[in-house]
Amino acid sequence: MSGHPTDHPEVKPVFRSEVVDALKVPRVTTPYFGKYEYVVLMAARQQQLAEGAKPLVSLEGLRTSDPRFLEQVVKREIEQRKIPFLFERHFPNGTSEYWSAQELELSW
Repeated sequence: MSGHPTDHPEVKPVFRSEVVDALKVPRVTTPYFGKYEYVVLMAARQQQLAEGAKPLVSLEGLRTSDPRFLEQVVKREIEQRKIPFLFERHFPNGTSEYWSAQELELSW
């Protein structure tokens, strides 16, 4: 079945209690997208849009006939900080921290 969580092993459920506990500890990484995080976000969100999810931004100025239409929509969503995804960054000591896609910035 397309869109099932097992189709994307990099996407996993996160429980509120995990995030709340993690936010009690100061974050140690920088608020910038890693290249892997960015690519995962682009791919997962484009897949959602291709399967019928509503865009979270205005489509004004974009052509639906453009082969890169979905990519342009997701880039606009990222620029406008509209995507409600969380990233979990793991550390060698077994701990992790969470960042919202809305908090992260591009460094390139």
